[in-house]
Amino acid sequence: MRHLSIWCRIYVGLVAFSILGSGLTALTGLDPGPIKPAAALLTLLFGTLAVFAPFEKRGVLLCGAVVAIGAMSEVCGIYTGWPFGRYAYSSVWWPTFTLPGGHFFPALLPFAWALVVGGAYAHGKGVWLAAILATLLDFVMEPVMTGRLRYWNWLEAGPLPGGAPVLNSIGWFVVSLLAAAAMSGLGASKRIHRDAVVVFYGHLILTLAIGAIGQTVSKVAQ
Repeated sequence: MRHLSIWCRIYVGLVAFSILGSGLTALTGLDPGPIKPAAALLTLLFGTLAVFAPFEKRGVLLCGAVVAIGAMSEVCGIYTGWPFGRYAYSSVWWPTFTLPGGHFFPALLPFAWALVVGGAYAHGKGVWLAAILATLLDFVMEPVMTGRLRYWNWLEAGPLPGGAPVLNSIGWFVVSLLAAAAMSGLGASKRIHRDAVVVFYGHLILTLAIGAIGQTVSKVAQ
């Protein structure tokens, strides 16, 4: 831990807090109230900061590029079904604002793209591996985000985890590849960044933990 930046240490602490909080909520049935969305917001923001801080001054530009690509792809997906398939966000992922036509759009959604793609890129193996890692992480996220967290739902269910269509994985790979290519084109270093890699796997562990807690609660309830 001592070799990690202060941003990454805070992120790791927030991940641990979120896992413990989810477990406590499941055990006691207590409503965490505003603590839950606040913890989610801080975890994502500090995680994104930890991912891009190692890129120093160029980090703002790199983060902005991935945020823009993620946001544009999601807006296109919400209205057209491309490149991910037909889906809709709920108002659960706070803070959320409403787009024309009554579509919900989580304000932190583009930063989630930045965290995942930036963390995948920081493995230092190039844009193709970054896109593959990001897409694989989505396989883990889908059943948790659509099930336990209810962040979005698929309007046309598919055969992949969480009811995602095959098009979703294709879309994730293409968008992640474009975002990683943008980072490379803007001069992002190809060396491994420890903090960003920790954030990537921290997000994986947090997602798996929330999913496991949800499954345990469901089995107990039955």
